[in-house]
Amino acid sequence: MTRTLCLLVLSFPISICSLHAADRSPTDLLPASCVLYAELAAPDVLIDTIFDHPIRQHVEQLPQWKQATQQDQYSKFLAGRKFFELQMDSHWRDASKALTAGGIYVAVDAKTEAVIMLVKADNASTMNRFRDKLLVLTQLGKSYQEAEKAKYGDIQAYEIDKSVIAVFDEWLLATNKPAAGKAVIDRWLDQGEGKHNNSLTQNEKFQTAKAARTNQLSGWGWADLKTLREAGVARKLFQGNTNNPGAELLAGGIMSTLTETPFATAEFKASTDAVSLNFRTPHDSSWVPEERSFYFGPNSSGTGPQLADVPETLFTLSTYRDVGEMWLRAGDLFDEQMNDKFAEADANLTTLFAGRDFGEDILGSLTPEVGLIAARQTFEDVLPIPAIKLPAFALVAEMKDPKTMTRELRRTFQSMVGFFNVIGAMEGRPQLEMEMDKRDDGSQTVTTLYLPEPDDADSTTADLIFNFSPSIGFRDSQVIISSSRSLVEKLLDAKAPEGNSKSNSTVDLNANVLQTVLQDNQQQLIAQNMLEDGNSQEEAEVAIGLLLQAVGLFQDASAQLDVSQNEISFGLNVRLQSQLAPAQLPITKDAPTNE
Repeated sequence: MTRTLCLLVLSFPISICSLHAADRSPTDLLPASCVLYAELAAPDVLIDTIFDHPIRQHVEQLPQWKQATQQDQYSKFLAGRKFFELQMDSHWRDASKALTAGGIYVAVDAKTEAVIMLVKADNASTMNRFRDKLLVLTQLGKSYQEAEKAKYGDIQAYEIDKSVIAVFDEWLLATNKPAAGKAVIDRWLDQGEGKHNNSLTQNEKFQTAKAARTNQLSGWGWADLKTLREAGVARKLFQGNTNNPGAELLAGGIMSTLTETPFATAEFKASTDAVSLNFRTPHDSSWVPEERSFYFGPNSSGTGPQLADVPETLFTLSTYRDVGEMWLRAGDLFDEQMNDKFAEADANLTTLFAGRDFGEDILGSLTPEVGLIAARQTFEDVLPIPAIKLPAFALVAEMKDPKTMTRELRRTFQSMVGFFNVIGAMEGRPQLEMEMDKRDDGSQTVTTLYLPEPDDADSTTADLIFNFSPSIGFRDSQVIISSSRSLVEKLLDAKAPEGNSKSNSTVDLNANVLQTVLQDNQQQLIAQNMLEDGNSQEEAEVAIGLLLQAVGLFQDASAQLDVSQNEISFGLNVRLQSQLAPAQLPITKDAPTNE
């Protein structure tokens, strides 16, 4: 297989080195019928970003990394890399950067069903030297004798197992379809000025997408969704149906857009500070059916709320979702079986809410702007302390009629506490003690607290249930439903933010707080690792320590859904730590030391 791979890379003397055509872009060489296209326009920059990043130095200090470098597989890898350096007469990084200096481009052609890869070196000499060295290797194996040569103009290529590889000037071509390879070479040989011979450059959808791309990207991709839909590719994705309430809330509106939009693009950017990936697609409000108006709002203008900032926030979600409208339109969104479940849930919840219809009277009383907040619990001056310390979380919403709904929701919450106490008593769980408080600023709370048994009152390893003190708070038109009394009070104490964000949905995760939460539960995580994976305590300590180190490499992560009249954009962003302390983990007996 190795010999075949070497031969597939190339062994083709060429006689057109004297031809100096105008510098062709890869899209001039690729067919207009391509439906997928991806590029790394500057791999050399990406290589430097990855291998010179402080995270790499940090990882190499880890005992696990040092142990891995002692394995036979790693030694074989080093030997292969050294051989590559000898053949190229250059350090592997310099050689790799030279071979890919002009970019790496991959496309899928719908007409020929071909996968086409183009790699551009810094100059023809570099690519020719690479070709010559691999030619020597392929001549040593049977693959060379069995290979069938093919000649396209003055360019000699090889067809092996229906795959074609060729080199022309500074370009390397590899494809699984000979006809597609010949077409690429034909476009290269067509030296006439302005002649692109039905190339991707002439594809209108591609050019529209390319014109809107952001500058200074590490990578970019494009997909012709219209052609893929018509070809029957990924039928379930383009059907636009989810039949799952969770998936509907998460991506229902996007699914509708995918059934109509002509194309989508992906933008990738990497730096020493962050890694980001952004998906973009054309959008039109008319593509979203009435039953999915809950997702984007009128004219796709719905945006999530601004959320209060509280200490040690772990996670926030700000979104526009008219959940009440989705609940009422379930009959148009889901199948009969799922609607039966909705009917059953509606009946049970209506009973729980004292006869008020859950979809219309409860969910319908809230505006579509909804927030979710999770924060670390410190359990300062609180006993008992649970052995496993979970974050507190809270739902933040706005009431359409605060004067009426404050009374209704307060009364309903009190009824639910009584109901849970009855069920809890039957199952032997602690009881909830309830308190009501009208604060000086006009806000009010109804809070609860689980009452421990006398023997557990001072425990620091109490049951999981003591993470919870279900509470509800009201401030003006805002209602906060929380798993924790302390989080409700912190949110009410925080300055009330004004207005909404500019995004339909925003998610933020603080990796520093996540690491602290994991550290709070380190001993429990070690015990769980020993129980589930059968590790010794020492091995479990190393595994959990490695997890903490991995989380510590990041600052935060975020996702954002932006919607306009003409476009949907979904972005993912991960910020990395630029300053890292030396790695400190328990070292196993087999792990090498620095000595």
